[in-house]
Amino acid sequence: MAGQGADGKPGTFQVDISGVRYWGAGDLAAGPSSGSYPARGMLIVPASTACVAGVSLGLSKDLLQRVASVTLKERRPLVVAVRETPLNGQTLRHLVALDDAGASVVPASPAFYAGATHIQDLVDFVAGRVLDAAGVGHGLYRRWKGELGGGAAGR
Repeated sequence: MAGQGADGKPGTFQVDISGVRYWGAGDLAAGPSSGSYPARGMLIVPASTACVAGVSLGLSKDLLQRVASVTLKERRPLVVAVRETPLNGQTLRHLVALDDAGASVVPASPAFYAGATHIQDLVDFVAGRVLDAAGVGHGLYRRWKGELGGGAAGR
């Protein structure tokens, strides 16, 4: 997890990525393009409006769209963090279609009410909400405890 430096600002993650695999966008034969490939779900962060449209229409023009389609077909968690603002009516309809298909739509909107003291706190909130939607545990932000004014205290 992120630590704090001597100045009180958030540090960086120390994560082992040795098991991470990469497939090119055009590799439609990649493992994740099949429902038999072991996966727990998919996060699309950030999701452009073009990505949102393609996934909501069930297109498979590239690996991202194909894997998203497989993720929905297999009833695995699909989290889409749309990045644009404002949103037009067509994009909103695509987002509703994704929600109807079982995806979680998570706008990349930080919580300014949570007592953030650094920009990293806002980033961590959005990342944490995306992880929450995917069912992945984390300690990126302080959870609501039902007490007014509790957002200003430290983690």
